[in-house]
Amino acid sequence: MPNQSVQSFAEINPLVGLPPKTLRLYNALEIFKKKYCSSDNPDWFRMPHRDPLLQKIGFSERDIENGIQELVQADLLEIQEGQDARWYCLK
Repeated sequence: MPNQSVQSFAEINPLVGLPPKTLRLYNALEIFKKKYCSSDNPDWFRMPHRDPLLQKIGFSERDIENGIQELVQADLLEIQEGQDARWYCLK
């Protein structure tokens, strides 16, 4: 197999090349989305910024915000503004 850059692998799998903390956040959100999902559409969930479990596993609010931005840039997370909350959907 010829040498391929991280960029070419990231085109196949957007998780490639993300910082470890962002990968951990992505995996944590996979679990948390069940707890915070929308009753209308279970693919969408509220962000648990202040959930003590996220803090317990080492995420500060700043880590969460940075991770969200990186996931959006990698096209792995979609954000929708609701009337009373922001809703998120992992891709």
